[in-house]
Amino acid sequence: CRDVTIRRAMSKKLRVALVSAFPPGRQSLSEYGWHFANALANRDDVGQVIVIADKAMSLSYDDSNLSPKIIVVRTWEFNSVFTLLAILSAIRRMAPDCVIFNIQVASFGDREVPAAIGLFAPFFSRAIGMPSGVIMHNLISGMDLEGTKLRGKRFRKVFVQLGAHFVTAAICRASYVTVTLHTYLEYLKRTFPRANVTLVPHGTFDLGDYQWLDFRTRPKRIVTLGKFGTYKKLDTLLQAFDLLRADKDFEGYELMIGGMDHPAAPGYLKKIMTSRRADHQVHFTGYLDESEVANFFRFSRLSVFDYESTTGSSGVLNQSASFGSVPVFPNIGDFVDVCAREGLRGYNYLPSDAVSLANAMKSALLEPEACNTLAFANRQAVRQVTISDVAGWHVTQMRSFL
Repeated sequence: CRDVTIRRAMSKKLRVALVSAFPPGRQSLSEYGWHFANALANRDDVGQVIVIADKAMSLSYDDSNLSPKIIVVRTWEFNSVFTLLAILSAIRRMAPDCVIFNIQVASFGDREVPAAIGLFAPFFSRAIGMPSGVIMHNLISGMDLEGTKLRGKRFRKVFVQLGAHFVTAAICRASYVTVTLHTYLEYLKRTFPRANVTLVPHGTFDLGDYQWLDFRTRPKRIVTLGKFGTYKKLDTLLQAFDLLRADKDFEGYELMIGGMDHPAAPGYLKKIMTSRRADHQVHFTGYLDESEVANFFRFSRLSVFDYESTTGSSGVLNQSASFGSVPVFPNIGDFVDVCAREGLRGYNYLPSDAVSLANAMKSALLEPEACNTLAFANRQAVRQVTISDVAGWHVTQMRSFL
């Protein structure tokens, strides 16, 4: 009888709930949530994907490109203290077989209280009897808080770190937790030895049928993409770009800046844009829809990461590697470790050092043949673990709890 029950459970098509920011909302991880939801829906053993998403009432969105197996329930608001109740209410109402949380420390707010309250959702989801998994993209314990809006705020940082310990302990009471960095895995296993924690890569998004463009035939273009103003900045990159094009060997290059302000740094990009208003070689694209990301990287030579610290595996790094843009990133431990583990290579520079960054860009641009080989190898490396593979891992894991 037990074997029959197991076979029936394995053959059942799962109704999976995914708690995540979701387009057209532009909060962190909304793009990852979109790709992950589609990867789940593409599986034959998944019958329905219920996305419990953030509200984005002021933005229009065409959901015709979503699988018919996906339904989106917009129920929680960024920075609301009622997010936890909204999520649990949606879970009870929709009654899925299991829930996966696609989150990071600021998924539910950039203010400490609403952010923390929302992060208790996996704990309470499991407490009401729902198998609950967590894709945890970063941890406070792995962040350099001096690189965030807490810079110089000693007592507030202590408060945040203390609160983060209790929040992380609660998250680790979920059925399982996945992280993308080995340092996070080691920390959680050491601090919460009873937690079910596994290292699962970020996963590469669907590459589509894009023709490979040789590095040497690409426009003289350098790009950067992100949510700027906290640990992701533009100051060092802009100084380095000025140094680069002052060299006659690198005249004619342009810099494309894609993205928007980080929620914790409103007005940052506007200030930068004002200062570069007369600079016709620096362009600001604004927020990029998923359909625009591929060509943003395909028609560039270098993708620069002006980071002061890291908070987890970089989705932008995976995207740039997927489409052949050679990464130039700071020599920061987690960044280097992720690249080494995932088989990615790029050019390094000293953090916040414009001269070092300019030299790294020059070194890459002076080696077009080597860069073409590197870019193609990176593309092959990121294809080893796709978002579909990651979704499959989570479905298999969830079935073990049913």
